[in-house]
Amino acid sequence: MHIVLLALVFVLSWAAPSVAGCNKADICRMVKKMGHFDILNACPQAGPLLAECKKVSKKPLVNLPEPQFVANDNGTVTDKANNLMWVQKGILVKNSLKTASEFATTFSHEGVIGWRLPTLPELKTLLNHQRETNFSGQKSWVHPVFNDGRGHYYWTTTTCEEISFIEDRYQKKLCQQGDQGAWLVHFNIGAIFWHFVTAKNYFVWPVRDLK
Repeated sequence: MHIVLLALVFVLSWAAPSVAGCNKADICRMVKKMGHFDILNACPQAGPLLAECKKVSKKPLVNLPEPQFVANDNGTVTDKANNLMWVQKGILVKNSLKTASEFATTFSHEGVIGWRLPTLPELKTLLNHQRETNFSGQKSWVHPVFNDGRGHYYWTTTTCEEISFIEDRYQKKLCQQGDQGAWLVHFNIGAIFWHFVTAKNYFVWPVRDLK
């Protein structure tokens, strides 16, 4: 009998790490900084709690009108349809969303200030309908008037709390990370995806409003 009890204690103590610290409060904290699979690896029984912790917005992504891009002679591009001015070439300095936003708001180009990070609908207007040669002489999914080489990843200010569902040329995508996740555009493959706002892997494409 003692041997059986000792064996049971051993089994329970061995299994404990996979479920310890995996109550709802713990899972909800993990959701803010970890992906689904990482959480399930740490807490295999967390599946039912994920839906309770994660916030989902049913607000649809509203696209802007079809852009009317005009290249200027100072390295900028004007979108006459949406009253926006873009830097012709994205800034290839990797930042988290917070530092990317700070960089954009202090950015100056040819003496022009007042820049900011774009929203997802705004940056999405730079996506071309097909992969073709852009201003750099290389091919990507960016509109040909812009210069982005073979295409890079860029932050938007649109968080997953604002928009949880999107659909790009590949598939429907869901982000349930609330304000801890934000949407990006990848011009190398013409895709939209999300990542944690603390990730320091993505670039800045400044835009400014025209009055």
